[in-house]
Amino acid sequence: MEQRTSGAAPRGAGSARSSAADPIRGVAAVAIDTTLSWHIARTLPRMGARALKALEGAEIATYLPRASEVVVRRGRRVVRRTPLLMRTVFIGVRNDDHLGQARTATGIAEIVSHPEPEDGPTGNIASIVMRPARLDPADLQRFVNALAKGEIVEPMGLKVGQSVLVLDGPFASFPAVVEAILPSDRVKVAVSIFGRPSPVELDIAQVQAV
Repeated sequence: MEQRTSGAAPRGAGSARSSAADPIRGVAAVAIDTTLSWHIARTLPRMGARALKALEGAEIATYLPRASEVVVRRGRRVVRRTPLLMRTVFIGVRNDDHLGQARTATGIAEIVSHPEPEDGPTGNIASIVMRPARLDPADLQRFVNALAKGEIVEPMGLKVGQSVLVLDGPFASFPAVVEAILPSDRVKVAVSIFGRPSPVELDIAQVQAV
């Protein structure tokens, strides 16, 4: 049940070319199964991928919240997905036995728990025990929806008037100011040469915000 990266919308032959200023929607919200009991699992260091594989093998539903960031590789925008919460995954189980499988799964360090009074015969001294914390599926769904709604990011954060540094080409290391965001991931900048601005068109991979 990990969040899915939404695909790009179909584009017709006459659609406009993409621009470096176009926002990118990172993910679509997923539906939380309300028939399951949801908990928070913590993974061992550097064992996140193995833990997810082990949980999926035990048919345990997982939700791993991720954040989107846009990087530029060889002049092209790439949306990279990174975990939002370090070593944390939400799990949905059918019953206590299923939760026990999650607890002993490879790569799982613990199931997040909270203290509760222990049930016992009347008159006994009450003691405190640690019980797995349960999440309200409706609250978890609201969290998922809010995260998906906020997953609109702008490549590099470039805007008109932004100060940038040219990274390569004949104007490498020159300071510049963004004058326009152009189609096909290009920008028009005013490069400062001997104190005078000179307009230049560059790929967005050739500039870096400062």
